[in-house]
Amino acid sequence: MFSTLVAFESWCHSFKDEWPMLDGYQRLLEQQTSPVMTRNGFPLRIVPQADKPGHFEQHYAPRIYMSGEIQTRTENWHDFFQLLTWIMFPRTKALINEIHIPLAQARLTSGVELGRRTPLENMLSLFDEGGAVVISSDEKLLQMISEFQWKPLFWQQREALQQRLRCIVFGHALYEKGLEPYIGMTANTILLHCEEGFFQLSNNEQLAWVDGALVELLADREQLSVPKDLAPFPILGMPGWDEDNSEEGYYDNHHYFRAGRRGPKPKK
Repeated sequence: MFSTLVAFESWCHSFKDEWPMLDGYQRLLEQQTSPVMTRNGFPLRIVPQADKPGHFEQHYAPRIYMSGEIQTRTENWHDFFQLLTWIMFPRTKALINEIHIPLAQARLTSGVELGRRTPLENMLSLFDEGGAVVISSDEKLLQMISEFQWKPLFWQQREALQQRLRCIVFGHALYEKGLEPYIGMTANTILLHCEEGFFQLSNNEQLAWVDGALVELLADREQLSVPKDLAPFPILGMPGWDEDNSEEGYYDNHHYFRAGRRGPKPKK
């Protein structure tokens, strides 16, 4: 269902319809043109999931940052899509990982429960797990998302959506949900304005453009710092992303296509 899954096709075919072992995941990493690196300078490396961590550096995110080791379960879609999103968006995933580390360390030092995250961490986690990026050269389309104008956007602007807008899924948990899509699926999105030339780029070039744009935005705390900076987006409204949305009445489901607060402005 998700258009971005075309980036996964060749990788999935290489596994010949069987779940890969961890060495297969590692080979996939090593086949990339450029190594997938942490912001601490370590190449990403697949390791088995460990027992309950006893020290800070043994937790999932710190272990990635401090050693490059990403704990991975076999026959697990969540971890499978986690790896593939690292490959698709290596710079953004590395930056998100880096931002988490000092914030988690500060909680640990102050005696605050490790699971009680700051608003910034909550925003990053929401995007990392269930995020998407909506890119358009038409600011009016992005504004319609910000204003929750769902039926005018998805139905009345259907042709414009197909020509001047892309939705690229980022969150690995959202990809997992896409295996069995359901009415109610909503992405936490970042809205990006682009030039017309974006749509002439290849799939890999578009992903690289998004990766660079996200790194720039996430480094700017004035633009993205709290959960409300992400725009809710009923993702199955995208033309072709649900076999039933070719009928106008599909968009009259106000339990899914809800009115709401004015969302964040599109990013330049």
